[in-house]
Amino acid sequence: MITTVQQKTEEDFELLPDPERIVNGLRDTGYNFNTAVADIVDNSIAANATKINIEVNMDPNMQVKVYFADNGCGMDLDGLKNAMKYGSKERIEKNSLGKFGLGLKTASTAFCKQFSLISRNSPDSELRKVQWDLDYIANNGSWLLQFPVIDSDEEDMLNMVAEGSSGTLLVWEKIDRLMKNYKNFKNAQNGLNKILEELRFHLSMVFQRYLDKNDIRAQNVEITVNTQSVSPWDPFCTKEKNTELLQEEDVPVDMPDGTQLKFHIAAYIIPKKGEYSSIEAEKSARGSNDFQGIYVYRENRLIHSGDWFSLLKKEPHYSLLRVDFSFDYTLDELLSIDIKKSRILLIGELASFIMKFLGAPRREAEKRYRDTENKNVHNTGRGAHISSNQNIDSKAPELEGSTITPIDDESAEIVNSNGKFTKAISILHNVNPQENRVIPVKTIEGNALWEPALADGKHAVNINESHPFYKKIYGPYLAQNLVVEGLDDLLWALAEAENTTVSQSSIENYEDMRYTVSRILKRLVADLPDPELPIEE
Repeated sequence: MITTVQQKTEEDFELLPDPERIVNGLRDTGYNFNTAVADIVDNSIAANATKINIEVNMDPNMQVKVYFADNGCGMDLDGLKNAMKYGSKERIEKNSLGKFGLGLKTASTAFCKQFSLISRNSPDSELRKVQWDLDYIANNGSWLLQFPVIDSDEEDMLNMVAEGSSGTLLVWEKIDRLMKNYKNFKNAQNGLNKILEELRFHLSMVFQRYLDKNDIRAQNVEITVNTQSVSPWDPFCTKEKNTELLQEEDVPVDMPDGTQLKFHIAAYIIPKKGEYSSIEAEKSARGSNDFQGIYVYRENRLIHSGDWFSLLKKEPHYSLLRVDFSFDYTLDELLSIDIKKSRILLIGELASFIMKFLGAPRREAEKRYRDTENKNVHNTGRGAHISSNQNIDSKAPELEGSTITPIDDESAEIVNSNGKFTKAISILHNVNPQENRVIPVKTIEGNALWEPALADGKHAVNINESHPFYKKIYGPYLAQNLVVEGLDDLLWALAEAENTTVSQSSIENYEDMRYTVSRILKRLVADLPDPELPIEE
């Protein structure tokens, strides 16, 4: 056997990446405008800023510039160079909102090809400016950081926030990935206004704990977007008296190195429509399916919102359920925090714990949804069965094949072609004379869809409003008389056929048939969408 050994023929040497390929490749790291701006705000908060002004301006040629000014600790020239370096030095404070030393660069170049940092770290220090220009880098094939002149507008923009003290201004120029190609200024301005509206909400959600002056979990900061203050948005509606904290827990996490870390988890049920302190509070809560789920906070900064992480599906039953999952930087590695700080991965044990934790809150959310849904179905169905009642009442005498005489409130004597016998039956008194043949009721024993009834002496059928068939099949058509009448006629006919053909020996068989049909129908309609019914104000 021959053994060969590779001989070292060359000395080690530094192999530098191509600057143009790197900077352009890092433009596509998955940012949208909202997450990019939030990453810039992270840097300002990490610099202990208490005021952050964001200005997005568009000139008559529909060219956009974005300015980020703060009154943080600022930087000297060495600090500016480090901040502009791809993979800047790790921050001393491990709990900083900044993490990889890439956010400033990747967030900025996701939307612009030129960005500048202007800063000073004390009132009497010199204001310095550095700039990355992707076109300049490409043309020179080198990492050439520029030192352009500071213009008066930039100095004024910074001083409006820093007020002559320390602070930093970031300027985005050559923006090529923010706006569509609008044909005129008016349409472009409308498009920009929509972008800014969405940005304000995103910031109000992401930095809620920083913006809320009464929240002691995070340092206070004021953020404005085009001079409009950003107000905190609390997904858990904790200031609403009808919000309910169902359960919360500080959960220890045993790490492989023997240390013990922890995270906080809490489940809230927010109020349903009509239970808020004001119309404004109800609108602000955004109580739709899109906002249900787990809200993940790293160092009190929201990094992922309204998601069940494939643990559950988003569906109306959970529309009121929102979960707070909060942790600090020590769990970054365990949760695989990404470069944008917008994604986490739930390892198996953690996912299992959360599913178990959600058991009781899920059941409560489902119960409240069903209660509300049943109420809405009932209210929508008021008067929906009058037409079918009138039709059945006019034809019932010639169709009835039995005589039913009440014995007590739960049973009656039935006489038909098979003889005379006693049978349990729903006996109703003082019913609406317009609805004494087909009667919607809140529930029926065994969750049957229908059952024979005797309403003020008339042969009738009770229909279970809480049965999925009624909600999903009747529900969408309660305002359409012809469809409702056809379904009502069918169920009344089944009830009357039972009265006409039942015998003492077959009573239980008919009951079993009703329960079995009801169970089958429940399974058949399980995957049908829930109807969109009017909600009672």
